[in-house]
Amino acid sequence: MQRIKYFDALRFLAIFGVVALHVFQSFKDVPLGSINVMSFIEIFEFAVPVFLMISGALLLNREMPIDEFLKRRFSRLTYPFILYMIIYAAVLFLLMSFVSGFSGLVHWLSNLPLNYNWYFWTIASLYLAIPILAKFVRHSSFRELEYFITVLIIGCIFYQITLLFGIMHYIDLNLFVSPMAYLVLGYYLANKDFKISTNKIITIALALFILTTLFKMSGHILPVPMQLIENYEATRSMILSSYIDMGLPQIIQAASVFVFFRYVYESKSGFYLALSNFLNGSFTSKFILSVSMASYGMYLFHHTLIEPLREVVKNYAFTGPQTLLLIIVLTVSIFIILWIVVMLISKIPYIGKYSGFH
Repeated sequence: MQRIKYFDALRFLAIFGVVALHVFQSFKDVPLGSINVMSFIEIFEFAVPVFLMISGALLLNREMPIDEFLKRRFSRLTYPFILYMIIYAAVLFLLMSFVSGFSGLVHWLSNLPLNYNWYFWTIASLYLAIPILAKFVRHSSFRELEYFITVLIIGCIFYQITLLFGIMHYIDLNLFVSPMAYLVLGYYLANKDFKISTNKIITIALALFILTTLFKMSGHILPVPMQLIENYEATRSMILSSYIDMGLPQIIQAASVFVFFRYVYESKSGFYLALSNFLNGSFTSKFILSVSMASYGMYLFHHTLIEPLREVVKNYAFTGPQTLLLIIVLTVSIFIILWIVVMLISKIPYIGKYSGFH
């Protein structure tokens, strides 16, 4: 199947965002003037939603028998997960046996298969629904998909209000307000033709990204309740939890990133043309493609590098500028190391096909 360039660019950006998110989380709130360093984490919160949107754009558009879909997709999903979980457990065994002794090791490994890399469990759950969801999407008009998205938006606002004011209710809109919504939204945005010029829609997408990011950052900077900004509660219950934010600002932020990269490759004039030429350059396009192909393996392996990092940095105190600079350096360094490691694993006979490089 021919690769779609902007999907590769989105994967590149999303895996970079995932690494940045978890590097940020390795540091406690550190003041940087009148704000704190952790507020910048909101720049990258689009990462996992964008991964889900790419899956929706790619998988809901094709017809495949259920048994064939499950066999092909689950093997590509599961075998790399098992490989990197084994590597993670081995590294953890070596580190924790020195740092925390046997009791610490038991604590870390006791529930490893079920709590390692929550995203795997989220996407695996969604894969079970994709053969059915794909039939609905392929046979729906854009108006019907817009109905789905409209109910999603109404549900997001409703849940946000009930979360903010602590209102008890019995209204279940989780068919719409759930990680599955990102699949439908990704398909819609990948196929919908908007009746405005390319550069104008790119500008609108960029403006929406900046506005929603600043709004999300305001929860760290201003006395704005986070219940007004983020909504993880919509995807949680007594027996299930998810880190997928179903707040409307998050959905708009992720959608704006998706639309921006879909159209920037089509730009024919102005600054966006220069950006398009850069993205299409020989070296840039090859690097983006390689990272995109390695992105799943990079995602699965990144905890193995970042967990030890957290143990190290918690013993040091840094100023705000030092912390921000350190986060930038660590994010770029870990990103490159992850890419190289997955590339190397992909070259190992027998094991390489489970590297998550595809």
